[in-house]
Amino acid sequence: MANPLNQIELGTSCIVKESGQEGTLQRIFHYPTKYLVKTNDGEFQYYSTHEISFDGYERSKTSLKVPDVPFDGVGSSFAVWVPFEAETQIEHHFLSSKEIVWEMITSLEMYNTWFSGIQRAIADVDTDRYVHKFSFDKLNLKPGSFFKSRPATLAPWFRCRIVTVEKEKEFGFDFQMTPFYSEYVSFTLEESKNGVFVTCNRYSKGLFSFLALVGWNKTKSKILQRLADITPTIEINLDDNESEGSKDSPEQRAYNVAVIVNKALDGDLDPINNTTDVITRGKAKAMLIKIKRGLIERPDVPSEVPSGATKSAPASTPTKKSDEVSSMSKEDLVAFVVNKALDGDSDPLNALDDKVSRGKAKAMLVKIKKGIVERPPMPEVSSAPQSNSSTNTPELTPEQIFAIAVNKAVEGDMEAVNAIDDKVTRGKAKALLVKIKRGAAEAPPMPDLSVSNDEPGVSEESETEEQFMERLIAEGLKGNMEEINSLDNKVLRGKIKAAIVKAKRNA
Repeated sequence: MANPLNQIELGTSCIVKESGQEGTLQRIFHYPTKYLVKTNDGEFQYYSTHEISFDGYERSKTSLKVPDVPFDGVGSSFAVWVPFEAETQIEHHFLSSKEIVWEMITSLEMYNTWFSGIQRAIADVDTDRYVHKFSFDKLNLKPGSFFKSRPATLAPWFRCRIVTVEKEKEFGFDFQMTPFYSEYVSFTLEESKNGVFVTCNRYSKGLFSFLALVGWNKTKSKILQRLADITPTIEINLDDNESEGSKDSPEQRAYNVAVIVNKALDGDLDPINNTTDVITRGKAKAMLIKIKRGLIERPDVPSEVPSGATKSAPASTPTKKSDEVSSMSKEDLVAFVVNKALDGDSDPLNALDDKVSRGKAKAMLVKIKKGIVERPPMPEVSSAPQSNSSTNTPELTPEQIFAIAVNKAVEGDMEAVNAIDDKVTRGKAKALLVKIKRGAAEAPPMPDLSVSNDEPGVSEESETEEQFMERLIAEGLKGNMEEINSLDNKVLRGKIKAAIVKAKRNA
């Protein structure tokens, strides 16, 4: 449209939509816009903008477009009360998979972090072992099972009964916070192309049912928002119309997905991040999640490359470069990833499985940026020895990894928590952080990793742990605390700082 409909030149030809008569524009009136038209039979008539069309002018069609995902995930909600009955409903959209959301909703031990009114929940099982009475490991999640909830008041424990369990669809239970009324709480899951919609319905009846609406606007209507804050998110951006934005055939896409997934499992995330086809990227990420959960096995790369497919070596057969990098010594590997990070490529550093080497590399990066040390020479990849491949790397248990990640997050470093592969474990770590911030729980004890290989900057060949501590204590007495503060081992860092304080007091 060249001009607005109220700026059309007089004498422009037009057609009356209802009758089909042709005419010419004689005059324009404003507020509202009206047209004086002279038809071919010589009559003058007045028409509005939607009753007439002009040659060369198109009236744009307007329509209400509702977004697929509500703003901040917050959907519709309502709360009603009629005599002796109360009902509430809230809806929220989760940028996650149905499996993850289901795990979070059915993890009853985490309800005190997001479900308003619950101070603690424990399993109600018939067992003689004391530890099993406070663990949900022995609770059979099925209709008829019981658990206990303690409200955030002076009220005692209340017994709750699981009523509905339909995997990844609906979970419901009888709930009580006061002796005056009880509720039925149900969560329903509905998968969408961009995530999962969760609807929470709460229903109560009785003389005191109106108490269910107390605190609705402030706390009860926001329980799903608090749950979304601790639920791991995944990128889901699949288009229902696979032909849009992609011209790959199914054979080409299957080959590309197999190659990308295998490379990602080998630690090379560049192919999946650089893929422009949203369908291929989405399918690859979904397959990676299923493989990590043990639902499916690693795909085989087809021997024949379809025409138009991504020309890259199958990830099931590691490339020469990846073999040589993995066979580097610790010092060469640290120098390699440090140089890559300084050049702007942080993927090799983040892909390091050896936590000791990754800690050394990050500590060296800090020192280089502060000007304390110089950039190490880039090692020759082809000349990397094949004998020292993380032989002395201590393997951490899942409990130690969980404790380390939580303690680092308490200090402000969320990288360790975000790096946990198990999404449920990562969600539990975030939930524990919420409890710690509220003062409801304490941080788990930091695992003792005080071995000589655990510290960045410690050279097994040049100095022992005692010599390393003596050197840092001497540096600390001189006022140089940068290397001490960059230590990842909290136990060793605490010992060094305590020795410095003691030496200063004696002086």
